[in-house]
Amino acid sequence: MKIQYQRKNILIIKFGGLGDFFLSLRAFHAIRKHHIEDRLILLTEKQYYKIAESSGWFDDIKLIKRSLFYFIDRINIKKIIRIKDVDYVYDLQTSKRSSSYFKLFNLSYIRWSGIANNCSHPHVNPNRNSTHTTERLRDQLKDAGIIDYPNVNFSWLIKGIKKNNFKNYAIIIPGGSGKREYKRIPVCFFNKIIKILTKKKIYPILVGAKDDVGVCEKIIKENPKILNLCCKINIFELAELGKKSRIVIGNDTGPMHLMAMMDCLTLSLFTKYSNPDICAPRGKNVKVFNVKNYNETCKNIEKIINNC
Repeated sequence: MKIQYQRKNILIIKFGGLGDFFLSLRAFHAIRKHHIEDRLILLTEKQYYKIAESSGWFDDIKLIKRSLFYFIDRINIKKIIRIKDVDYVYDLQTSKRSSSYFKLFNLSYIRWSGIANNCSHPHVNPNRNSTHTTERLRDQLKDAGIIDYPNVNFSWLIKGIKKNNFKNYAIIIPGGSGKREYKRIPVCFFNKIIKILTKKKIYPILVGAKDDVGVCEKIIKENPKILNLCCKINIFELAELGKKSRIVIGNDTGPMHLMAMMDCLTLSLFTKYSNPDICAPRGKNVKVFNVKNYNETCKNIEKIINNC
């Protein structure tokens, strides 16, 4: 007699910034493949619901709004998740906050991958905090017994723009989180890049979110003929726009990770305030610039534009 497999409930915890969430997609996919017959639950925040849902990897998506106080998080988690039914937790956030959730699940049978004290499958690599997010997550899952890390098809992220007639264009992402404006390259730099693109007859298109409205308006004032799509397209439309672009140039910000995943030529600009060795976009056609001298970087980008 064939014994019927009892599905397990697998919980994945992931919050963080948009770029960090994108860098976690390969880990999500690896967990899904490893637990192909199990029920996968994602604990995250509202802004990532549509991305997670569109992947098709999760059986359920639970949302909380993180509080200043960890114990409030735990109260809210207990309201939406049947703790006793969870068999395995993959804490991909691996922060003090998410590790504090272990108190909810600290039962003799629970299996936990993360950095919580006394968890069953700790990530023990002493260099984890100086390792790129992609490799760190892969190494964490290896310690948890997930060896297979298959390639991912990200075509599900592309949901087209209606009447997309754009041709021979470049995407410019001049903004970034309003809380981390020090990670932005000055507007004057992007104005130079736009002039180089225009001279090459490549049409620049600005994209951004609410925090980027002011930056995009300054650029439009200097370059009134280019298209400003700031706050006018969603993340899935941006994916399609990136897939068909000649080149993407932008700061260390979340949408640049999406562009890299579309395999378009992506030039990612880093200031001294962030480390590309830990958080640079990953893709087949990514070039990273540690911007110290604006004129020198501009010349190097001009060479790439002339050859793209």
